Amino acid sequence: MREDGLVGRSVEEVVAAVADEDGPTPDRVREALDPVVEDGRVTRDAVEAAVTDTAMVVSTAETRTERAVHAFADAREAAAPVADVDTVAARLDGYAARLDAVEERSANLTDDLARPVGRLDGDEVYDLAVEVREVASHAQGVVRTADDLAFDLDEFESWLANPSRRHDEFGGDADLVAESVADLEAAADAVPDADDPAAEWADATMRVRVLDLVVRDLAAELDDLHTLADGDATVPADLDERVADLDERTDALAERLSAAAEPSYRDRFGDDVAALAEALSAFEAPVDWAAVEATLDDRRAAAFGG
Repeated sequence: MREDGLVGRSVEEVVAAVADEDGPTPDRVREALDPVVEDGRVTRDAVEAAVTDTAMVVSTAETRTERAVHAFADAREAAAPVADVDTVAARLDGYAARLDAVEERSANLTDDLARPVGRLDGDEVYDLAVEVREVASHAQGVVRTADDLAFDLDEFESWLANPSRRHDEFGGDADLVAESVADLEAAADAVPDADDPAAEWADATMRVRVLDLVVRDLAAELDDLHTLADGDATVPADLDERVADLDERTDALAERLSAAAEPSYRDRFGDDVAALAEALSAFEAPVDWAAVEATLDDRRAAAFGG
């Protein structure tokens, strides 16, 4: 594939020179060339403008990343008096990991941009165009990620400063858990009439193991809210009552499912249920829910296939 002298040629001439059976398709070449084309031809001005525009996007990404750095510093300072509270510490750790990731991506953009810049004096039009598009796309992703992080950090500071907001958000989480409990209660009711009662029992039993962990994590967060309320607005009593109710309902569900298990259910799925329970026992509050979901997915795949 030669690209010598392709600057100034029409798009279709470039496509004919670049596209081949072992390389990019004609449509892919046309798409890549779009930023460096004027009036149907690849031009030096369009090439240079595309690189300049991409450099501006990279600069924006670096600026937004710097804003996220400052937002994290502000949030960490605001959290300093209560940084030993588990819920607060876990959130800060999560934000720090996200910041490390976006800083690394932002730093790599400078090297990424150097490749198309280095081609400006050559005739490798297609490669340059591909690289410009990729760098611009990566930079736009960094902008979005950094903006999301800065927004979340601002929200975290608001959460720290406003007891009523902490309590309202916790109440919303409790509502979601209550919906999950109700769904699982319905699933437990349906086990005897299912096409495959053993599989439905195993699935419900696995889910109730996770739900128990959810409720324990919720209770731990509520304890932290009480700690944060020291000298501040008190935690509404109904939150304690709701968590206690969720705990009782989850325990009752576990007992129901255990009592409903036929010997054949345990023969088929007892090892899978036990394996999940053992894996979940390693998690402590504040819980890494992405890891829990992955653990549940793995165990369900092993039990039910797919």
